[in-house]
Amino acid sequence: MQHVSSQIASQTAASATISGHLFRASLIAKRMALAAKNSRAMVLRAGAKAAGLKVISDYFDELAGKTIRLSRLINQSAITISRTSVRQWRTQTFLDRLAKSQARLEPSQSQQLNVAAANRQLFLSHQMHSLQRQLIELKDQLADIHQYMQSSNVVAVTFRLEATQTGEFRPMLENMAETISQQSNDIKAHITTSQNKLSYFQA
Repeated sequence: MQHVSSQIASQTAASATISGHLFRASLIAKRMALAAKNSRAMVLRAGAKAAGLKVISDYFDELAGKTIRLSRLINQSAITISRTSVRQWRTQTFLDRLAKSQARLEPSQSQQLNVAAANRQLFLSHQMHSLQRQLIELKDQLADIHQYMQSSNVVAVTFRLEATQTGEFRPMLENMAETISQQSNDIKAHITTSQNKLSYFQA
């Protein structure tokens, strides 16, 4: 019983940590969106010299928007999981106390407690199944945003290569590509940490 309560407490703390990381990732994604818009404006200024960069700039802008939306969804998923874990903890604590009370009673006196314990155990089981569904959704969402950031890094390399053909705009465009690449890595680091935190939910 103590192990289960400790596990649930760890899950609750892990959920709060994941939520924090996803909040920070969403802030970085907003900066990425601004960088993408700036790069698109610079590409338009560069004109024909940067014709090949317009599609890439548009991609960065779209990717940043997707990242912001998905970060919000993941953060909400983490909050939901945290709340489910808290409910589990409360239910398990109740069952632990109930078991201690039953141990002090005669068998004939503990019948009502047996019924209460069975009901709460059923409720706990439903919560555990709900938590598993939520975790699967969270894992998929984290995998999606991680893949987005991988793609962003690859496209940033192409952006830098194309920027070499833009003359006087090259330093600024290369700097923008580097900024977006670094932001992608920062977001990816938050996602990786969040994925690692999911180990606290393993049985």
